[in-house]
Amino acid sequence: MEKLKIAFYTDSYLPIKDGVTRYIVTMRKELERRGHEVFVITAGDQKTQELAENDPHLIVLRGIKFIDNKSILALDPTVLLQAINGRNFDIIHAQSPFSVGLSAAFISKITKARLVTTFHTHFFHRLALSKYISYVSGFLSSNRFLIKISKFFMVGYLKLYYFGCDKVISPSKFAKRLLRRNGIKNVEVIENGVEITDTLKISKNEARQLIGFSKRDRIILYLGRVDKEKNLEFLLKAARPLAKKGFKIIIAGRGPHLDEYRNKSMIMGLENVYFPGFIKEEEKRYYYRAADIFCNPSTFDTACLADIEAMNFNLPILVPKIGAQAEFLKKGNGGETFSTNNISEFVVKAMKIIKSKRRYIPRFVARKFNIKVSADKLIALYKRVLSNKHTIF
Repeated sequence: MEKLKIAFYTDSYLPIKDGVTRYIVTMRKELERRGHEVFVITAGDQKTQELAENDPHLIVLRGIKFIDNKSILALDPTVLLQAINGRNFDIIHAQSPFSVGLSAAFISKITKARLVTTFHTHFFHRLALSKYISYVSGFLSSNRFLIKISKFFMVGYLKLYYFGCDKVISPSKFAKRLLRRNGIKNVEVIENGVEITDTLKISKNEARQLIGFSKRDRIILYLGRVDKEKNLEFLLKAARPLAKKGFKIIIAGRGPHLDEYRNKSMIMGLENVYFPGFIKEEEKRYYYRAADIFCNPSTFDTACLADIEAMNFNLPILVPKIGAQAEFLKKGNGGETFSTNNISEFVVKAMKIIKSKRRYIPRFVARKFNIKVSADKLIALYKRVLSNKHTIF
């Protein structure tokens, strides 16, 4: 098989541990395992720079941080040009249309490398637009008129950016519909994947002892970024009726709204909601193994790797009917769906899972989202783009 030289251009990379970074790290590992050469070009600070010292395929562009202390605007064209000097990439794969993504488009034109991009984030959702506005002015971030105007310009910009790409990759059919509805046509669905490993070496009771819960508890787990777009307010609102059924809710992870949700939980007097904070990678398995149900109540996500990870631990998922996550359940009986405006239904579905655990086959569903399957599809797309054989989707 022909070996490819691939460049991932991303605004987000280690030590940041969000969904995009996890996708890049996992996909890079799988592509390299197959003999392809993968470079990562990213914006980053000193911590990312330190990682690059031991990774010759990681190129860090210096820049300025936004007020969220996470997002970095790359402003280093000299390093960028040095980075691509003589490398002759076959494929440039932009993971964002901004900052470093613009650099990807620029370099693809100079080097004649083919350009593809992945739509990881619902950029024109009101919550995303509100966040971007807050980088300039927190006071204006909730202004409806400004959000509406911002959406108009955002969609226009994305149409222009994606028009210049050979292919736009969507991680779900939901995201593809969003793009096509807004006039972006050259879209192909390739679901994100995770490494499927043997995860059941520790028993549920042992895992619960390690994280401080008893075998009698009914546990609903959320594990991910604690942010507004994750709709974690829903879990707080559902906490009281769930408590009557013996449920405890774990909201694990960190993010800009962690303290806010902790305070709200205290003010509401919720004794069955727990915030353990950041969970180390090697400790996640204890939480997945200990839980009875995994729930990410967000309708914002274009995909959710945590759902697949949870199902790989044979953990049923309970997800919104509207959004990308419901697509996982079309691949097999891995859980249930609920309406985000109906707490009673959520409680009923949670009880249904508890009482009928054996009818669910989440590990079987998870195997369909193996990173190897995703890599097969991605390599096929790369080769199709390189040979100019476009398929109408």
